[in-house]
Amino acid sequence: MQVFLYKLDKDKLVPSKDGDIIVIVDKDNVKVFDNKGNEITNYNFSFLGDEYVLLEKLHELEKVVNIKVNVNYALAYPDISSRKLRVNQIIGYLFEEYVYSLLSRYYRVERNKEIFISLSKFGFKSHNKPDFIVENKIAIEAKVGDYSVSQIIDYEKRFKIGAIVFPWSGNCKTRKWRCFYYVIKDSKPLIDWIGIYLNK
Repeated sequence: MQVFLYKLDKDKLVPSKDGDIIVIVDKDNVKVFDNKGNEITNYNFSFLGDEYVLLEKLHELEKVVNIKVNVNYALAYPDISSRKLRVNQIIGYLFEEYVYSLLSRYYRVERNKEIFISLSKFGFKSHNKPDFIVENKIAIEAKVGDYSVSQIIDYEKRFKIGAIVFPWSGNCKTRKWRCFYYVIKDSKPLIDWIGIYLNK
């Protein structure tokens, strides 16, 4: 649980060390109280920078996936970097839901399946749970931004065929796998590509 101080400025909540509005964040739950301990249920956080750009993308995904999320979980944080981090986390969650739903319409899909026993508790860092495995043959990773290249290298060792998919544009680094962009706009190239390899 984290507690932040805000003040009210033109009907918007603004971070302030001397603020009299208390904002409590507990996981994805947000509660707001005035200085008398009364809960405030109708509130809006002021933008601190360009987080609204990410929010526009988030709202686009909400419509595609048909899942409504509480963005106050992200906006409750009093600094721009924390807000962006959490908005990106929500975007990542929504995109994974979209990709799972999409793939499941056509193929048998396993999600976050452990492909080997993790050795992390012995001090060896490894990646052993691809986002999706299609028909036990093709690994799919859903990404919304920068990612660990070593993660993809680990998966490429176990899956000759795989893809990294993005909702929009992206910076894709891979030695063997394919990259697919703007999947929420046009998913047909991804689905057709998977079909070609499964039918070989």
